[in-house]
Amino acid sequence: MATKLLYLDGFDVLACEATVVDMRAIDGRTAVVLDQTCFYPRGGGQDWDTGHMTTDNADFAVDEVRLDEAGIVWHYGVFVRGQLAAGDTVHCRVDEQRRSDNTRLHSAGHVLDMAVTHLGLPWTPGRGAHYPHMSFVEYSADGIPSDDTLQRLQHQINALLERDYHTQIRFMPVSEMGAYCRHIPDNLPTNKPSRIVLYADDFGIPCGGTHVRRLRDIGTVTITKLKAKKGLIKVSYTVAGIN
Repeated sequence: MATKLLYLDGFDVLACEATVVDMRAIDGRTAVVLDQTCFYPRGGGQDWDTGHMTTDNADFAVDEVRLDEAGIVWHYGVFVRGQLAAGDTVHCRVDEQRRSDNTRLHSAGHVLDMAVTHLGLPWTPGRGAHYPHMSFVEYSADGIPSDDTLQRLQHQINALLERDYHTQIRFMPVSEMGAYCRHIPDNLPTNKPSRIVLYADDFGIPCGGTHVRRLRDIGTVTITKLKAKKGLIKVSYTVAGIN
């Protein structure tokens, strides 16, 4: 049975109670499966959460989280003390600083794409990465952007952050997303509920990642490089305070 993904339902889901469904040794590590989880598994260019599962007698440190094709979340880690068993009720707690950093970087990538949209640039979003050491969004596009494109993007991003939109979460079938999203990828995952996030009334994105509640929570976003090559434009960025 697929793991219930509690983090999809809100912006600040950092803790939960859950039941151990399965526990296995995989490649020399312990992997725990729960009936539900607040831990985000790596996906969509966003890194996984870390944290702890605890009972009165055990502490399991989660250092990697993965979602498989069947929708099951595997929490990899080590026991700091004690042991767990199937049927145990555990308290899960996500590392708040890591979640915040990953969320801000991820949300900054969407603000970048919103800036591209508001500027009317004929770019189609593709691959993205939202990691502290490497954050970018890649677009397919014809031609070479003008020399002032980076400055125009930066100005638009600054303006969007200043407006401080509140984000909204909506669950819906993929067939209905076109009313809210300018681009719907062909390879949307089918192993979790389909959802869009509205960053403004005129800008929605299909996304299963974690997001800031309001745009000012991202902080300062700086475009560091714009590179065009072979029909692709890669826009790299940083977020202040995240190394």
